[in-house]
Amino acid sequence: MVIKVTLILVLALTWVALTGTLTLPSFVMGLLLGCVIVHLFGRRATKVLNLHVHHVWPLIQLCFIFAYELVMANLSVLAKVFSPRLNIKPGIIKVPIDIEGAFWITTLANMVTLTPGTLTVEVAPDNKFFYVHCLNIDNEAQTIASIKDTFEKKILEVCKP
Repeated sequence: MVIKVTLILVLALTWVALTGTLTLPSFVMGLLLGCVIVHLFGRRATKVLNLHVHHVWPLIQLCFIFAYELVMANLSVLAKVFSPRLNIKPGIIKVPIDIEGAFWITTLANMVTLTPGTLTVEVAPDNKFFYVHCLNIDNEAQTIASIKDTFEKKILEVCKP
């Protein structure tokens, strides 16, 4: 029950964010859409993802970590774009993956892609690593550690049984 309520709230907040209007009618509409979506897909989603009550807090933390990283990456890219000299070192790096399951690997790859300055190029067929194109690679090991210590670490907490 807690998982369903959390999913409804997340969907409602997502609706408010997508519409760009923080009003009571918009939030209520998001709640209604969230209820419909959870009613239609909630049982299957919680069964497939194996989510339980103890996964709620790490999932909320993951959302906040993603939001923080999104803002910081936007500021970094903004600084690069507006600097008088385009001082970047683009490249593709190979990032090892400790996560298992297609859904969670896709979640990690999408989080990396949605963060400005990075783009997931390909996931290896064996799901052991993926390639990421970075706008600026100052230190490859530090970039890999950043991905693994933020997104992957929290996703592992969410998807552990």
